[in-house]
Amino acid sequence: MISVFGKTAELQLERDVSSRYLPVVISAMIFLAALALAGLFSIHSAVQDWSSAVSGNLTVEIEYQEGKALDKKVKVATDFLKTFPGVDQVRPLPIDETAKLLEPYLGRPDVIKNLPLPRLIEVTIKEGSAVNLVAAAQKLADAVPGARLNTHRPWLDKMILLARSVQILAAAIMVLVSIVTVIIVIFAARTGMVMHQEIIEVLHLIGAQDGYIARQFQNYYARLSFIGSLPGLLISVLVMQLFAFLAGRLEAGLIGAPTLMLEGWVALAMLPVIVALLTTVTVRWIVLGSLKRMM
Repeated sequence: MISVFGKTAELQLERDVSSRYLPVVISAMIFLAALALAGLFSIHSAVQDWSSAVSGNLTVEIEYQEGKALDKKVKVATDFLKTFPGVDQVRPLPIDETAKLLEPYLGRPDVIKNLPLPRLIEVTIKEGSAVNLVAAAQKLADAVPGARLNTHRPWLDKMILLARSVQILAAAIMVLVSIVTVIIVIFAARTGMVMHQEIIEVLHLIGAQDGYIARQFQNYYARLSFIGSLPGLLISVLVMQLFAFLAGRLEAGLIGAPTLMLEGWVALAMLPVIVALLTTVTVRWIVLGSLKRMM
């Protein structure tokens, strides 16, 4: 049995000029595939975080009215929400905290506090509780004029739709990269067959089987693909870490640093193995087909 990392003694494929650039091309393909795969897992993790953060939290907004006692309205709304079934915690946000939330968009908090800001109340739903949000919003509006219940659901639906679209794009990129990689390997294998046609004919004459010759080709190109994939994978990880560092420096709650789950890192680590296996199957199929036509 010929080792994958052993040399092809009879064919001496290691001397082929045509296959020297195959690791470079494979490295570029792995780089793109790794970024697309990381995007798939990162977006999936982000969607889960958004859903868990938004689904259990509501925000009540009491609109600003000149000359109205907003503090009294906030107290009435708070007391009403505490009696509503399924509500776990109710916390009115001080005006200083509201100004701090708007600081990244409007500027200095001391200036924001002088603006006609609505008052906000943070509501946390008990885990596993089913709350009729439509009824809650209507009862709240009747009890406290000017109060509006915000479920964040429309915003979350739009973000999920955008995330799913990006995931589809990333999956399409991975499929395209896989197809291009297979085409490149096919071209390299066929070129190697042409360059070593005379040696292959001699091996046939002395009794070498097609499977033996195919193993030399498939192991050689699998080795090139595996070795070539390592630099591309390493560079992609460095790029992802750089992007995570830059995203982490953004002072915005919406755009956070991308994170990969354990499954994502395992999938990235498996990319060189998958490419080597894909190369092995592709080259074996091409070589055996070409050998049958040479007979």
